Amino acid sequence: MRGLQESGFLVDVVPDGATALASLRPQHVLVIVDDEVGMDPVELCRALRARSEVPVIVITAEDHEDQVVGALEAGADDVVVLPAPMREMVARARAAVRRGPEPEPEETALEVGDVRLDPTGYVVTLHGQHIEMTRKEFELLRVLMTNAGQTVPRRMLIERVWGWESTEGKTLDTHIRRIRAKIEADPSSPARIVTVRKVGYRFNRPRR
Repeated sequence: MRGLQESGFLVDVVPDGATALASLRPQHVLVIVDDEVGMDPVELCRALRARSEVPVIVITAEDHEDQVVGALEAGADDVVVLPAPMREMVARARAAVRRGPEPEPEETALEVGDVRLDPTGYVVTLHGQHIEMTRKEFELLRVLMTNAGQTVPRRMLIERVWGWESTEGKTLDTHIRRIRAKIEADPSSPARIVTVRKVGYRFNRPRR
């Protein structure tokens, strides 16, 4: 799944189909089912489809017509037969996401350390004190805090906040600098929003 991560997807890997069903959330935009999930991938597709309209891609090493047709009839949006180039896998994943429904927004308040973000009122507080944020700064901070402790790729941040792809990225970096100036004790040596070189940014969870 590293190729998907490097292409801007934030990936959660679960060990089996039962865990996938239990972990499914309204904010998920795609499910990729391996044919070694510990249960029949066709049955897993049916179970996923019964719970959600999230796009589902099945990947399999067996190019059997019955299995491919069965997965599609059970609700899979696509079937990828391995081996397949990673570029093709990424392209199919993006196409499935484009065809799928918009993910439901996360409306619960987020709290990481002494930073609190309330999506319902577009309010950010630090040590209980209100921090003024532009709408783009707020949305960028929300993505980072939602994925606190994980590195979020630059492309994903740009697509989530601005809705377009860019390889230049100065807009993203400028907004990160502005957020750091508002929530970091020392913006020149940030402790909360750290840069992961050549990958993206991570909002650190506080150390216990």
